[in-house]
Amino acid sequence: MQSFTDVRDAAPQAVRAGNLILVGGLMATDANGDIVAADIAGQARVIFARLAALLAHAGAGMADVVKHNIYFSCEADAVGAFLDELDSVRAGYFTAPGPTTTEIRCGLDNEGARLMVDAWVVTGGKRELLDPSCHWRWHKKVPFVHGWKVGDMLFIGGQRSLDANGKVLGLGDIEVQTEEAFRNLDTRLRQGGGDRNSLMRQNTCFRFFSEGREVTDYWEKMTNVRRRYMSVPSAAGAGLRIQGMGNADELIQVEGIGMLGDDKQRLQPANHWDWSIPNTQFTQGWKIGKLAFIGGQISADNKAQAVGHDMETQTRNVFEFIRRTLAEGGLDESDVAKLYIYYHAEGSWAEIEATRAVIARVQREFYPQPGPAVTAIRVAGFAFENLLVEIEAMAVTRD
Repeated sequence: MQSFTDVRDAAPQAVRAGNLILVGGLMATDANGDIVAADIAGQARVIFARLAALLAHAGAGMADVVKHNIYFSCEADAVGAFLDELDSVRAGYFTAPGPTTTEIRCGLDNEGARLMVDAWVVTGGKRELLDPSCHWRWHKKVPFVHGWKVGDMLFIGGQRSLDANGKVLGLGDIEVQTEEAFRNLDTRLRQGGGDRNSLMRQNTCFRFFSEGREVTDYWEKMTNVRRRYMSVPSAAGAGLRIQGMGNADELIQVEGIGMLGDDKQRLQPANHWDWSIPNTQFTQGWKIGKLAFIGGQISADNKAQAVGHDMETQTRNVFEFIRRTLAEGGLDESDVAKLYIYYHAEGSWAEIEATRAVIARVQREFYPQPGPAVTAIRVAGFAFENLLVEIEAMAVTRD
């Protein structure tokens, strides 16, 4: 694996393994980590210019981006204007048909940051567009698509409960919206020559702001619908409570990465943490070909009850669970190319920075420099109460 960054002595901003490049979260920062633009368009220009330069350094271009995620921060009533301003910039960096896209409204690490972008990039290989005209559409013209098939990999962007005009279906009903989103995901997988058994990584982002036992009750209500569309055993992934999405009426979005082929290994360590619904057949990780997808690990017991009341304890438990899951596939931390860190932190910026510093310090115990690329966001919560952090890992086996 090769690591790339434009900041001296910093963690990698991108890691290349063969024809696959994983780009960590990019913000509009200078060499000191300070935000360099205040407005949305200004931050977008800095970020996408940096992405283009980073890919060029790694031997790729913007046309090679197959999937990119937008993490943004704004008030709920400003989402439409925010995305319009963002699109006025990012649409200029992609030629239709461009990459898949997922937009997640959440908290970011840096004071003043309004936007972060990460990406999956594949160079070479035969490509097939997964974007039928009969599918749901955005409410405006954009160069983005629903999915790509590149070789044996399927990249499915954020699937939503929308109609052909971008109107939300199932207003206020999480069960209807979950059904629509997962049906759309299922359709894209089949178009790519696979099915739900091909799905290796599947993330669910949902909006819900109550606390306590209501969190788990809501997750179970949503998941009883999700399970109708899940393979047995299921894909690995994460369930994240976020502030919102591209439309204020949306309650859920799902996205996925699939791999064709039956020669795969389920990574399911014994005596691991487990989910609140018994016998779900959810999966901790998959290894297929040279890739391993480690689903979101949490600090919990075998009944999904949180273990540890502080960020340091939970983070260390999570990294231990990742280590154990990797070991099931004969892997270790040196094989990890990308981490996705989702954490809950509130209060002043000093408090948020202190929380992030705790996670980074524990991470370095498991991943010495330079380490993997990282995307880190602040979420509203998780599938179960009292959790503080959830972390996914993407690994690539070495030759």
